Amino acid sequence: MLKSQIKPGTEYAFREHRSPGTPFHRVRVIQHTRGTKWRAEWIEPSPGLVDYVESGQLVVPWKEHKAFLKEEASAEALREHNERMGYEENSPIANALYSVFESVGDDVSFYRGILSGSPEAVDRVKTRAAMDTSKRSPLAYIDRQGKLRLPFDEAFELARMFCAAEPAAVLVRVETTERDWSQQARRPGEEYIIPLLNQYRASWALIRQWTGHDPAVAQREAEIERLERLVWDAVYVLQKAGLDKEAAKLRRVIEKH
Repeated sequence: MLKSQIKPGTEYAFREHRSPGTPFHRVRVIQHTRGTKWRAEWIEPSPGLVDYVESGQLVVPWKEHKAFLKEEASAEALREHNERMGYEENSPIANALYSVFESVGDDVSFYRGILSGSPEAVDRVKTRAAMDTSKRSPLAYIDRQGKLRLPFDEAFELARMFCAAEPAAVLVRVETTERDWSQQARRPGEEYIIPLLNQYRASWALIRQWTGHDPAVAQREAEIERLERLVWDAVYVLQKAGLDKEAAKLRRVIEKH
């Protein structure tokens, strides 16, 4: 817990080691001593023992410890499930899911394989995606802040169906980002963005597949990209020839588009 949240005279669940699953001790905080240290009296086990504890070892008020343990077990079950499902952070699928849910425009967020949001917000997104709101993973749970948390496989299915139902909502972001990064990568001194661009292209390809992106549109965009490359080549030729004014004018025209 944060130092500001701890009150003398209050009972807390104490953990000697902060890792999940470590047994709780029940202690009563007596007083603050210095920095993040507190003097506390043990209630169980070892009743009557008085020792010093750190703020971070006081996990939660004792009256909330059962709810905390239940939530902690649910979170661990969700994490283990995602591992079994093959979730990998920074993979093309993970990056695609981040991009999709950032485009949804509702009170939902995706982080490290878990989709979270108020139950109402999640249901709204499911409705937009033509997904059955009554069906939910048995591993889904509502945390102590009232947020619904869903596992990777359900988030994946929702993202895929949302892309099919509202392709424009996600493609605008993808195409804008890809165009901007592509232009940035061609500027002298900004080649550092090329590895990031290449990394995300696999994710954007997945999103286009989920949206049923028209191959004709993809071909048209590839042609536009080819023409842009030719124009950038012309900019560099003009710069080399000392025609900086003409090069700057051509650069401004490209960057507006």
